[in-house]
Amino acid sequence: MAFPLLFIAAAFVLGIVTASHLSLPVPAWAGPLAASLTAAWLFSWRKKEKACFGTILAVSLLLGGLIFTQQDRNYKENGLHCLRLDSFVDFYGTLTQSPGRGADKDTLYLKVDAVATGTVTSAVSGNLRVTVPFSAENPLSPLRTGDRIMVSARIGTSVSDRNFAPPPYLQVLRNRKIHATATSKSPLLVKKIGTGPWAFVLGPISSARQALQRKIEAHFGQGPPPGLSTEGGVLEALLIGERGRLDESVNLVLQRSGLYHLLAISGAHIGIIAALLFFLLRLARIGTRPSYLILTFVLAGYALLVEGNASVVRATVMAVAFFAGKLLWKDVHLLNTIAASALAILFLNPFQIFDAGFQLTYLATLGILLFYAPLLKRMPRLPFKIGEMTALTTAAQLGVLPVLAATFNRVTFSSFLLNLPAIPLVALLMAGGYIFFPAAFVSSALAGWLAAVLRFGLKGFVWIAGLLDPVRIMSYRIPAPHPILIIAYYLLLLAFLRPLKNKKAKVAILAGFSAVFILIVTYPFPPASSPGLRITVLDVGQGDSILVEFPGRRKMLVDGGGVPGDKFDIGERVVSPFLWRKGIKRLDHLVLTHSHPDHLNGLKAVARNFKVGEFHETYRPAGDLAYRELKRLLRPGTVQTAWLRGETLREGKVLVEVLHPAAPLPEEGPADNDLSMVLGIKLDGFSILLAADIGAAAEEAIVKAVPDPAGLVLKVPHHGSRTSSSPLFLKAVGPRIAVLSVGSGNRYGLPDKDVLARYENAGIRLFRTDRDGAVEITTDGRSVSIRTHENSGDTSLNSGIK
Repeated sequence: MAFPLLFIAAAFVLGIVTASHLSLPVPAWAGPLAASLTAAWLFSWRKKEKACFGTILAVSLLLGGLIFTQQDRNYKENGLHCLRLDSFVDFYGTLTQSPGRGADKDTLYLKVDAVATGTVTSAVSGNLRVTVPFSAENPLSPLRTGDRIMVSARIGTSVSDRNFAPPPYLQVLRNRKIHATATSKSPLLVKKIGTGPWAFVLGPISSARQALQRKIEAHFGQGPPPGLSTEGGVLEALLIGERGRLDESVNLVLQRSGLYHLLAISGAHIGIIAALLFFLLRLARIGTRPSYLILTFVLAGYALLVEGNASVVRATVMAVAFFAGKLLWKDVHLLNTIAASALAILFLNPFQIFDAGFQLTYLATLGILLFYAPLLKRMPRLPFKIGEMTALTTAAQLGVLPVLAATFNRVTFSSFLLNLPAIPLVALLMAGGYIFFPAAFVSSALAGWLAAVLRFGLKGFVWIAGLLDPVRIMSYRIPAPHPILIIAYYLLLLAFLRPLKNKKAKVAILAGFSAVFILIVTYPFPPASSPGLRITVLDVGQGDSILVEFPGRRKMLVDGGGVPGDKFDIGERVVSPFLWRKGIKRLDHLVLTHSHPDHLNGLKAVARNFKVGEFHETYRPAGDLAYRELKRLLRPGTVQTAWLRGETLREGKVLVEVLHPAAPLPEEGPADNDLSMVLGIKLDGFSILLAADIGAAAEEAIVKAVPDPAGLVLKVPHHGSRTSSSPLFLKAVGPRIAVLSVGSGNRYGLPDKDVLARYENAGIRLFRTDRDGAVEITTDGRSVSIRTHENSGDTSLNSGIK
């Protein structure tokens, strides 16, 4: 067999995936594994090769299941992972990599060995990620990998995404074996207390990395430190794998163009580095085998310099496995090489199989190995290696297309064209960057000249990435394709490799593959039909976002949450994935209640990712850049209307009424909570009031102007602020249930204690997104059921009591 390791690796992966879906104890895997090992030895002793190999596959499957089960249990039972503390505590540990730099924060990764609360210190081990806000007055003290530090921080994350699915960031943390995250208040709360056992090796490498970053800052800095220009952020990501200071707009452009893989240091970068070094070594007339040995050590050193970035480790392990094979054996099958590298990585960390980067790396590599040569044969002879580049890009895209659609909800054809100029340009930029670094230590003037050349090239790279942005069909978002479609895609793709003489069979395979391909890239399936009225108050942290699903398939989204300054894109990372999970590609109505960031900013991603039938607002805020961007992102053909008191919308039996604000309003003005749009939604005996961020004055205006503002359910105004939920308003509305959308540990101290007492004293049952996660209310107009992310069981009541 030419590539047995490929089948062994596949069995190992199957074991991991099987174990992830089964809750079997370790002995359930260990017993059959011991029996299979014994059987494999017996078959080998009796020279029954086929039976032996089949048993080895069983051993690999069971071993994968055993390793995953054991490591999954260790992760879940880890002391740091299980730690639940609301207050700030002192963590003691050793830095496992250099501080990560961001535009407004530093990130520390440390292996914790103790936690102190007050005067009590407890031995707790685990991997911790700590976010420290940047301070120009009191910057973070110089730290290196291997330093022992003490940091005062609070366990938990500011990200809210408990919306009836496991938050994606939890899977990301597990993939990296990070047991907990924490946030510190100030760099002053981080102190170096010593050095760890490996500091003498890792410390100098960390110092070198940070010295390179300072050279980039010196020649590509922008604004107050540690700010970088757009080009500086791209260069830092290209050369040393630090993406914390990459401009968000560039991030989006690269994702849309399909060129993001060129920014994340991975196989492409390792390949470019290896090719450049191999060329130089051959130029120096160094033999092939010594060159392989030198490349092995150089790439290992580079992996240490970028400090174990997962994609770099994968690519380096693959390259080193190839070079080692060439050094040890005359003939090395590349499929065995990549299978060996995958086995090595998964043996140490089986969670990596669920990492999108791992999947894309190996699928792209397999696509190239299996389909590059057949595609190249069918390419016309073109100058400048265009045929070879096209075949290479197509082969890689064939390997990753379904996973990109499933994981990132994106289909992009731009990369087929843009890779042709982008890959050679990135190779030149990397070569120039590695010349720039030593020059920066020798001559500032020479480095300045090189920086100017690099800046021009980096601008060209970003320009290329955005070249096809106006052509929407080249890159668009879709709900994730069904797993059956993905399996069918890969089975039919592999069927092309079989030498078939029967033309009908070839036509059938081609037709089947084409049909599955079209279904994946177009997702022609409608969203699930709602039997009644369903209203979901999403968990978006400190903000509002509410999905209204009318009976049938029509949808309305009210607000999109958001974070001031777009430091975390709630619309892209929370709201859009929630809508895609429901199979939604189009929103019939998009409503902006008012233009404060915690309601507006998330809508920008929604407008970018989904077709919108009608957009409704109250008035235009003057000089609001985020609002202008939202309006720009709305696609041509979207009907835009102003909704004021008296406007109504009929969706079947459901009536939507605008209760506030009333005309006349200024055509433009600053955002004002008391001018927020308030909606009443009714279906037979059921009613709900979505009160946005209104205060007591607007509440009084509604009570006076609206004959019957009563609502069985009330969305609590202004996140439970003391200026809202007045006794007059609560008495007039008379809700039995209230839903409060609020962020855990928010800086505003919401909800107000007196307001909470007011709801409790009125006998109103309160659901809170900071505690319950998303809250879903379903009704047929006669009865109501409520479920939350934290409690999937329904709470039912009769709506006729109102």
